[in-house]
Amino acid sequence: MQSREQIIHHAAMEILRDVGVQFHNEEACRILKENGIRVENAVAYFTEEQVMHWVGMAPEQFTLYGRNETYKMTLGDGSTHPSPTYGCAFIAERDGTQRPGTMEDYVKAVKLVHASDVYTIDGGILIQPSDMEDTLAPLAMFYATITHSDKIIMLPTSDRCIMESMVQAACAIFGGQKELIKKPRMIALINTNSPLSLDGKMLDNLMVLARYGQPVILCPAAMLGATGPIFMAGTVAMGTAESLAGIALAQMIRPGTPCVFGIQSTAVHMHGLTFACAAPEGTLMQGFSANMARFYHLPSRGGGSQCDAPVVNAQAGYESMLTFSSAMQHGINLVMEAGGVLASVNATSFDKMIVDFEIIRQVQFASTPFEVSEETLCLDDIKA
Repeated sequence: MQSREQIIHHAAMEILRDVGVQFHNEEACRILKENGIRVENAVAYFTEEQVMHWVGMAPEQFTLYGRNETYKMTLGDGSTHPSPTYGCAFIAERDGTQRPGTMEDYVKAVKLVHASDVYTIDGGILIQPSDMEDTLAPLAMFYATITHSDKIIMLPTSDRCIMESMVQAACAIFGGQKELIKKPRMIALINTNSPLSLDGKMLDNLMVLARYGQPVILCPAAMLGATGPIFMAGTVAMGTAESLAGIALAQMIRPGTPCVFGIQSTAVHMHGLTFACAAPEGTLMQGFSANMARFYHLPSRGGGSQCDAPVVNAQAGYESMLTFSSAMQHGINLVMEAGGVLASVNATSFDKMIVDFEIIRQVQFASTPFEVSEETLCLDDIKA
């Protein structure tokens, strides 16, 4: 009898063979063709043998290092690591209002994350600064991260030349490209465009990072019945196909490029068709994606401490506890958006960030077996 993971795998292979994945990037299509992948009208069709050949080159686990090497994390060894808020455009104020984020907010968030003992990673799009040009904002976020934190670097994604500039700056900081490959210092999120599509800009970022040996997270975020099938199994199968297609490309560019298999898919709010990030369906699909990552011998990514509440209230608390507890229980290796997220990943709240620090600590403590030893049994005390 086939396992659920094998059934999902076979469905994903059928999707890749019969439907394919669209690559909106001429260079990516050229690389795929040069490596024997059939590409027609920018749609790449993979056989199971091709997929497993390339995906098998990605390491089962890898370690990321901070500038201060007391900050490091190994992904794929069974441990779970939280990563803070990512991708929010607005700041949620305590009175329930929202306003566009600024660079000042970003620096404040970087400092808060650096000061918290629950993270070994900092940076990324903690808040999108609206007071800077789009072309400059990623560079400013990167600079703020390396200025105010010496933890592992989450990179923001941007145009190809901006990503190239950030990676070259990292080479200057960390001793050159060979040293950067030897000890990866940065990681970036490469979202797919469900259904069955990879964006040109994201592919540019993936290709730059792969050439410099920096890890990439391939992660679909389909919504049930909107950008994915109505049933969870179909959405996970489709997301598996998208993620594997991107991982295969990364290995064609540089075999051995560290890759993380992720699925951020969830349900959809019917009012406005928005992302229901704290829906139970999301915890189930993201949790099962950790099973699929283990099936392919890859590290996993999911979400945690997320909520759909617009303010810091009871709903925000129980949804954040649910999503991070689920991530821990399912053994997701990298838990993104774990700290500060409100309103369906639409706003970052500093108040919520502080609450999430405590939620993460409590869940981590509750997930750690207590010590049983002669000392902790306290038999002398009990007898007395």
